[in-house]
Amino acid sequence: MADSRSEIRGLLAQGRSFARAGDARAAASFFTAALRAAAAGAPDDLAAELGEAQAYVRKAAADYQAHLESAVAGARAGPRLDEAFAMLLGRKPLHIPPIPYPQRPSLFHFPGLPQRPFYELEAFGWVPGLEAATGPIRAEAEALLAQGADFRPYVEQDRNRPKRDFHGLQGDPSWTAFYLWKDGAPVAENAARCPHTAEAIRRVPLSAIGARTPSVFFSLLRPGAHIPPHHGMLNSRLICHLPLIVPPGGWLRVGAETRMWEEGRLLIFDDSIEHEARNPSDRLRVVLIFDIWRPELSEAERRGVSLMFEAIDGFGRDGGGQASDR
Repeated sequence: MADSRSEIRGLLAQGRSFARAGDARAAASFFTAALRAAAAGAPDDLAAELGEAQAYVRKAAADYQAHLESAVAGARAGPRLDEAFAMLLGRKPLHIPPIPYPQRPSLFHFPGLPQRPFYELEAFGWVPGLEAATGPIRAEAEALLAQGADFRPYVEQDRNRPKRDFHGLQGDPSWTAFYLWKDGAPVAENAARCPHTAEAIRRVPLSAIGARTPSVFFSLLRPGAHIPPHHGMLNSRLICHLPLIVPPGGWLRVGAETRMWEEGRLLIFDDSIEHEARNPSDRLRVVLIFDIWRPELSEAERRGVSLMFEAIDGFGRDGGGQASDR
């Protein structure tokens, strides 16, 4: 009980700190974590503080819903976006089709999209140009490695959120990234080190979903590393891999289909479907990863999704309410 008391007190203290600072999203996240920790049993002397945390979370959720409703009121993109918004707010249940590997995005589900693990390259006119740039892009990745560039663990702890590990990969150096775009914005210093890559990416129709996308980064998977099965956060975008340094035997599984990385040959897939990857070799694997819009979304639907996430990501910083965890 002593450890539990200490954990709950720490989460409550962090929640109060963020609330005083006007970051309601972070405050509500820590208060929610405290309430979850207390569900298994909490000391009586914390009852009042937990009651205050519960009231804060409820108020934050109501403020969040009202904020989103106001922000997307002008978006007229049709019934699919309306349904997606209703599911986001919990007003409509999510329908999961009875198939072995359905889309299960962890954050946002856009309805009515095909359940397709991999997309064939012929559907995307920009693919040949990007594949033709593989040599210069690979050279820039190799230069970063030679210069000891700061590749950070792909799964890092957000100091503004309670600790939440990801399959044991929190801070794991076996899977790292060097970002040219991160959280929807360019990383200017990094992009300047990779001019050929930046130029090639400028010709790609990257997605733009609030502060979630685009992301563009070199992904390193060290010898023997395994990324366990998981689902991405959105099904309104697709993930693209341009393999650059590809030791033998490396693979990516999406749903029931497994494909091997081939240098210079793009893979485009839906990461809201369960997927995993492995580098079974004794050499480093390097892939350029970025995200694009799903081709099935209309321009109006894309604008609607972007507007929705701009509202989500811009909310709760100055005393509003709670937005979704990132």
